[in-house]
Amino acid sequence: MKIGVSSGSLEVLKRRVVKKDSPTTLYLLVGNKCLNNCAFCIQARNMRKESFMLSRISWPPIELKELEILLSEFNPFKRICLQVTNHIGWKNNITEVINNLKKHNIPISISAPVENLEDVNFLFQKGAERINISIDAAEKELYEKIKEKNWEEKINLIKEASKNFPEKITTHIIVGLGEKENKLVELIRDLSNWRVRIALFAFTPLPGTPLENIPQPSYQKYRKIQIITYLLQNHLIDFKDLKFKDDDLILTKTIIEKTYPYFNEIFKTSGCPECNRPYYNESPRITPYNYPRDLTLKEINEIKLLLENGARVI
Repeated sequence: MKIGVSSGSLEVLKRRVVKKDSPTTLYLLVGNKCLNNCAFCIQARNMRKESFMLSRISWPPIELKELEILLSEFNPFKRICLQVTNHIGWKNNITEVINNLKKHNIPISISAPVENLEDVNFLFQKGAERINISIDAAEKELYEKIKEKNWEEKINLIKEASKNFPEKITTHIIVGLGEKENKLVELIRDLSNWRVRIALFAFTPLPGTPLENIPQPSYQKYRKIQIITYLLQNHLIDFKDLKFKDDDLILTKTIIEKTYPYFNEIFKTSGCPECNRPYYNESPRITPYNYPRDLTLKEINEIKLLLENGARVI
């Protein structure tokens, strides 16, 4: 059986070198062409070309046995993340992969096309430590247009799964798909109250997808959502204290000052523990949306300046 390994993870395994921005999680792709038809995804059903890509990252396929050998020789990873496309036989394939990898005693996170609590139970029984149930598009109309799925069913599944498996559910949210900020923040509030971990992504336009011409979100917008997500996820602020004008979140100087003690955490990659997804949303040549490492003092000061220039005094 072949399995995709993210290019960054594969470089660590083969070169046996860990740099400051190397992945701390082993990222694996199970299956490629997907039965789902998400408008932002290179693996979507309507994409004609076969591709070992996910977002802007390549996932070279190798034999599962070869992966096991590489891991037995050098294993600096603190977590395994299995990205599973919706393909025929995905449950059998994920069972084989988990059975071969769990011997390495690394916590396993799985992002799979779960549709109900039975699917969630199945993955935990097989050995998952955490399960991601992706939302991606953060409001009903966008979700049903971009994902071609039912919003209420997905939200209810996440809510029920978080009740059955508290602190064990993650979800992905993509910022920059056209969502209204007030709706996005309301969703972040609800997920935080349900103790669901949120992994934030910046929308990445990929050639050939229906959304290829939509630009990435501005850094100011993305930093604003990173701040509010961190504060709500860690219960450092009440939703009632937030201010909105029309649909937009107002980032006040009071809120910015409240974030200063946490600056080196807020802007790093969010999601499962030990996940840093290096350069998943951007080239290493530009400023990261999600930092895969500790920020430098210069980077912290640049973010402070960016936020203060856009803040409102209330």
